Amino acid sequence: MADPRLSRRSLFAAAAGLALGGEALAGGARSQPDRAWPNGARAAVSLTYDDGLNSQLDNAVPELKRLGLKATFFLTGDNAHWRLGDWEALSRDGNEVANHTMTHPCALAGYSAGRFEDAEIARMEGYLDSHFGAERERTFAYPCGYLGIGKGGRHARYARYRRVLERDGVIAARTTAGGPNRPEEAIADPLHLHAFEPTYEGDKVGPAIRYLNETVAQGGWAILVFHDVLAQWRSDGDASVATHNRILAHIAALDVWCAPMGQVFEYAQTHWGRSVRAEGAAVGGR
Repeated sequence: MADPRLSRRSLFAAAAGLALGGEALAGGARSQPDRAWPNGARAAVSLTYDDGLNSQLDNAVPELKRLGLKATFFLTGDNAHWRLGDWEALSRDGNEVANHTMTHPCALAGYSAGRFEDAEIARMEGYLDSHFGAERERTFAYPCGYLGIGKGGRHARYARYRRVLERDGVIAARTTAGGPNRPEEAIADPLHLHAFEPTYEGDKVGPAIRYLNETVAQGGWAILVFHDVLAQWRSDGDASVATHNRILAHIAALDVWCAPMGQVFEYAQTHWGRSVRAEGAAVGGR
């Protein structure tokens, strides 16, 4: 299987159709669907941070607080315990803390579904229940963007992973590629939410702005992915503090609803779930 983390920008461009410069879309070059996002916002945005890294607590959280933005932090058990008190405080402050497995395995061909579930998913859900409460929304981010467990064809491996997540009560799972989410599509396929890593291939603000402006033009849902937030960009996945803060400032200036991933998904399901289920039943009855 090819590495799904390669060429993020080309994957996004293909999915979102960004032939035009994204900055031009900020003025609403396309008419957007009439969607009832909270407070009349034109789109929704979820900021997500993977791996439970110290740099997120030290460098990203202060700017989130300053701008009044809430985010989703996908923790691994291996990392979370080092600063558990800080993560617990972050959760109490209205941010979402969610499952990114216990040990962040990427190569899953050698796992059976049962062993992966016991060691990585169910165990991490239990850890999160113990420290952050069992009433939280159960969301998930696929480590390394890999979507399949065990051996066999792609569809079999994908289906195996989905069954594991469903058994452990995961309501929505985020990938690391794709264009803005249409809420109706997110509800119909909640374990394959699109997301975009804006600084994966370089420490630039432009890719995030284009992605966000396309989301606003569509009236959709943007999910951004960050890892280390450091003084200087070092490698794929990092963001410098300056670039990260400029992206957040752009979000704060847009007419969007910025909320944790689980909260946005629950809102979309409440407001559009009935029509999606009705459409699915109609298609199934033909």
